[in-house]
Amino acid sequence: MTGGDLLVVGDVQTMDPTGPLAEAVAVRAGRIVAVGDLRAARAAVPTGTPELAPPGGVVLPGFVDSHVHLIWAGRAAARVGLDDAVSVRDICDRISGYARRHPTRRWIEADAGFDPGDLAERRLPSAAELEAAAPGRPVLLDRKGHDGIANLTALRLAGITAGTSDPAGGRIDRYADGTPTGLLVEHPAVALVRAVVPEPDQQTRIDWITAGQAELLAHGITTAVDPAVPAAELAAYAAAGRAGALRLRTVAMPLGGDDVDDAQLRRTLDELDLDRAAPGLLRAGPTKLFLDGGGSLGTALRSSPWPGTDGYHGNQSLRTETVRAHCVAAAAHRRGVGVHAVGDAAIDLTLSVFAEAAAGTPIAGLGFHLIHAYLGPGPAAMATARRLGVPVSAHPTLQWAFGLNLIDRLGEPAAAAANPLRSWLDAGVTVGGGSDGPGPPMSVLHGIWQARTRRVRGRDEPLGPDQAVTAAEALALFTTGAAQVAGSPQAGWGGGMLRVGDPADLTVLDVDPLTPDADALPAGTVLATVVAGEVRYAAG
Repeated sequence: MTGGDLLVVGDVQTMDPTGPLAEAVAVRAGRIVAVGDLRAARAAVPTGTPELAPPGGVVLPGFVDSHVHLIWAGRAAARVGLDDAVSVRDICDRISGYARRHPTRRWIEADAGFDPGDLAERRLPSAAELEAAAPGRPVLLDRKGHDGIANLTALRLAGITAGTSDPAGGRIDRYADGTPTGLLVEHPAVALVRAVVPEPDQQTRIDWITAGQAELLAHGITTAVDPAVPAAELAAYAAAGRAGALRLRTVAMPLGGDDVDDAQLRRTLDELDLDRAAPGLLRAGPTKLFLDGGGSLGTALRSSPWPGTDGYHGNQSLRTETVRAHCVAAAAHRRGVGVHAVGDAAIDLTLSVFAEAAAGTPIAGLGFHLIHAYLGPGPAAMATARRLGVPVSAHPTLQWAFGLNLIDRLGEPAAAAANPLRSWLDAGVTVGGGSDGPGPPMSVLHGIWQARTRRVRGRDEPLGPDQAVTAAEALALFTTGAAQVAGSPQAGWGGGMLRVGDPADLTVLDVDPLTPDADALPAGTVLATVVAGEVRYAAG
């Protein structure tokens, strides 16, 4: 891509330690040609160059979200929204209403980010209750991209009965007599139902990409790392790129697994020619692997059993040999792997495999990184991550969303220690901020606020204030840190700074992220978002 010419004026914070403050940024053909005082910047662009100078604007490098499900964000409008549901009755009423409004849609799908503790009944809805909400129509609730809840019709269509065996890496929740409750634990179990859900066509997926981009641009995000992208969605990204429909920079992480090896992924990427579909706007990222479950789901892989269980340590979703094979092959081809590893046992296992892959070739800078890594990582794990050059993609708004749930599951001390940003940074590990949206807020300002305050939903006092970071560190999470996780410097997409020669990706706010008053941040507004010198979003 070439990009536009632009002069951006305001309180410029470059994130470049050699020149942290400026009055203006000058852009030619999508790249920064001057950063400094207004007179010098204006002299660097032709007369008549468009100016972006909102009163009181704070100009920053474009925000980078190191872990956001862009396509999922775009498809949310086509689903029942249940993230803020307050009871089982509320859930069923919303599903019934959706069924009435969309009588021709056979399948009813929903985004269900709630936990049992969020609902008045303090339990999840059953297959029978969901059946009563939409009789005869299959219903599938997507719980945080991990678990699912199906109604009786969906279970019947998938052939799931009391006699169905649990798939490897997943579990069908059952009543005492073996009858499925409707809850499907982790991806392999959900896949049993997902296999009979009609696939959307490519244009629908492209429409989701368009909608997801619009939402992220409104949050000031200029680069997004979309994790867990299967082949059909990779194809949609490639088609959107060739059609000129991409409006922000996107790193698409292809989804690997027990049934999708590295060779298959490389063939898919070669066939799609993904990296040339929209040069400068789209590229293939590291392979994404799901190793364990989630903390708020009680399925993260831990060295200690989950409290209140009969020795249950959590779920290992992939075979260790699968993780090893992907990592060794990726390193050999100078590619990376991002591993979803929440619990301490999953973190340790991931780093052990990373170390094996690094024995043959250094892996720093290839895209190997830990995803989440928030539940009990120890000093040894942090030291290993630093030694290997492995960053962490961390998600403050995720902790905001499930903090109280973690207290219920693990108790206050363990919940307070979760998402240890302070410890990771003090250990010398690069940390890149992300949202893991949709579900948790995708607002970067909300993420910066949470990283500074350690506040969680439904509670006034901070949870684990000793793990809070400074204002400057919080801003770096979503600029320089996330750029490192995204591999932006290696791709020529900049390093999360405003420097001469870098791509002109900028965010303009009405609030200073470095303000001493952290509580002013969630209400802040993104005034404009600029990608390659072109204004892609403007408030109002």
